[in-house]
Amino acid sequence: MNGNLLRRLSLLLALVAVVYAALACLRTVGDFDTGWQLATGRYHFQHHAIPSTDVLSYTSTGAPWIYPPFAGAILYKVFQAFGYAGLTWFCVLAAALLAGWILWRAIPARSLATAALLVMAIPSIAYRLTPRADLFTTLFFAIVLAELWRFHRGQSARLWLLPPIMFLWVNLHPGFIAGLGLLAAYLLMEVLLLPFRDLRAETLVRLAKSWPWLAASASATLLNPWGTAAMRQSLTLAGVYGAGVSGNSHAAPRFIGELSSAPLSWRLLPQAFEFRNPDSSFWWLLAAAATGVLLALRRRQFGAAALLGVAMAAAIEHLRYQGLFAIIVTIVAGTLLADAFAELAAHPPVRLRMNAVLPWAGVTLVAVLCAITALRVADLASNRYYIVNASPSIFGAGESWWFPERAADFIEHEKLPGNIFQPYNLGGWTALRLGPTYPDYIDGRGVSQQVSEEEQLLLSQSPDSATWQQVAARRNINIMVLSLARYAGLGGFDLPTYCEASTWQPVYLDELSLVLVRRTPQNQPWLDRLAINCQSASLTGPSHPTKFGSYNFLSNSGAVYYALARDAEAEAAWRKAEELEPEDPNLHLFLAQLYQQSRPAEAEREYRAALALRESSPAWYALGRLLAGEHRYAEAETAIANSIPLTPTPANQYKALAQVQLRLKKAAQAQENLKQAEHDGPPESDSGPSACEFRAQIAEGRAEVANQSGNIAQAIELQQEAVRQTPQSASRWTKLAALATAANRPDVAGEATHRAQELNAALKH
Repeated sequence: MNGNLLRRLSLLLALVAVVYAALACLRTVGDFDTGWQLATGRYHFQHHAIPSTDVLSYTSTGAPWIYPPFAGAILYKVFQAFGYAGLTWFCVLAAALLAGWILWRAIPARSLATAALLVMAIPSIAYRLTPRADLFTTLFFAIVLAELWRFHRGQSARLWLLPPIMFLWVNLHPGFIAGLGLLAAYLLMEVLLLPFRDLRAETLVRLAKSWPWLAASASATLLNPWGTAAMRQSLTLAGVYGAGVSGNSHAAPRFIGELSSAPLSWRLLPQAFEFRNPDSSFWWLLAAAATGVLLALRRRQFGAAALLGVAMAAAIEHLRYQGLFAIIVTIVAGTLLADAFAELAAHPPVRLRMNAVLPWAGVTLVAVLCAITALRVADLASNRYYIVNASPSIFGAGESWWFPERAADFIEHEKLPGNIFQPYNLGGWTALRLGPTYPDYIDGRGVSQQVSEEEQLLLSQSPDSATWQQVAARRNINIMVLSLARYAGLGGFDLPTYCEASTWQPVYLDELSLVLVRRTPQNQPWLDRLAINCQSASLTGPSHPTKFGSYNFLSNSGAVYYALARDAEAEAAWRKAEELEPEDPNLHLFLAQLYQQSRPAEAEREYRAALALRESSPAWYALGRLLAGEHRYAEAETAIANSIPLTPTPANQYKALAQVQLRLKKAAQAQENLKQAEHDGPPESDSGPSACEFRAQIAEGRAEVANQSGNIAQAIELQQEAVRQTPQSASRWTKLAALATAANRPDVAGEATHRAQELNAALKH
């Protein structure tokens, strides 16, 4: 390819990559963890101290807590000066800097392969560039990798940057362990070249020059307030080290989206060609990484091949690592691809053919990438991307729509008394917005396992339960703030139960939040003045709404009305929202759920409309359950099977698929899917009600498999396991009685019948 044309195309694509990176991060701040990190930074400046114990939650006051101190301080200063908009622009600047550094330090300079890969990598990288400490890990990872890779390749490199970067990194985010991993990966790349005689001399020279900087970089990580304890904490958060660091008792495991695996299967391969969907880029990055592995092996660069392979495995196993994987692919695979083209061009016959073809191929590649990027940027700027993907953020600078600001204003204005209970997702924001006047109950730091388990127990029970009353009295909880945001709060608890509680009184309701005050004699003045009725309360929209503001208000109001069984109001709100944003598949899902019980034909139509706009596991799964309820088992089997590759947590889908297959008399297939469901389901150590119910359904399904296979004795044994898991289920005792009767086991049948009758009689009373 003509050298001038190559440089111009590379420069154009580099500019596109930097602009795309900046615009992908130009979004409102809606992360769960940003709030508590800002609150920690505020504590630094107010008290001129680095906390080593919990200072944000009243439930864990004084509990040991280790976290790098300075990211929160930096972000808080930005927030203090420029608000949430400043945090957005801070991320935009970081994204442009990261993209620019990668392109500046690319090998060879102005590499078209690197620029092309970076354009594809932007969605994965931007996902990690939110205003929280993790941002610094993504930024430093790119800088360190670029310099080590340049040095390994014999290019000029700034290894003197590494020690100060590692010093900053260890004091900014626990992800500094990834930096140490890069140092180890560099050493591995060099060591694996030593067996080759023609490469050994140069390799030894590089090792001699680099080892002082590597040693200084590793030593710099000890320069932090906690010394080696910071390393243990970092390994714990990465899942390598055992639970508990310096006394920390980390929260019980809960589902965190970024820790889930990437849903990959051959059925999803067509997604790679859905270029409007930024997630399609991940497939191309995987292909580039695999190609890079082959090229590295061919060129005896076994360390580079290992680095790419490990990065691929990590990115598939945990979504959290896809940003770092994208950086590795861009820098390492980009170089290897450029090398491959240069090697081909070194052969005169090939060069002639390449000179004829490559200019057009290069122009076409750049034109296609520019067109795809322009379309994606248009989707970002119009908010289509954020709406279709059910994001808590939208395009632009500032605070996310889902935070309950009006509820916080109400609490402060009315000076409500006592401690606040709020769920996990809302805790970080509460720590910043209402603390330290109102410390949070729990937040994303996960300091106390006991508090985490207590929170999950409370939300699973009625607010009138004895457990709730005991905890509220012991912790002096007088205020409850619950998020009703449709993607970040609503659905984690039963809203009508809380609205109708006898021991708690709703005092504030809008489309995003519910505030309740505990019924006590001391709180009666507030209750007399502020009490509301959820069933008659009206939801008021913004006074000067934008198009998105109106859509968002209507969409979220519909979700709240639906949760309160105010179905006519829910349908009206969602239909108006659909007029504003007809491409939102989530609205069709909401309407389908509304129609599910009484209007199944309309529900099916809405599910299929949602799937036509965007395939998703919830839509296929819900459609499958609807079809199964109508005894359309063959169609249900297909729908549920379609839902499995689209979700990182398919345990319930496998279980439902097996149940449908049992209806179709496919015992062998059902057995395999029950096995997979058990593998992906809750661990044996989980003794909660939902886990017991899950295991009971698995046992009951296996009992039916055994029954269909003619093994009635095994069927009875498995059904007995189901009733052991859920002894209060009358239907399972009845099924056990039927199996025992068929097997001529009157002792088992009699006891099971008796238990079923007792439970049914208790339900009638």
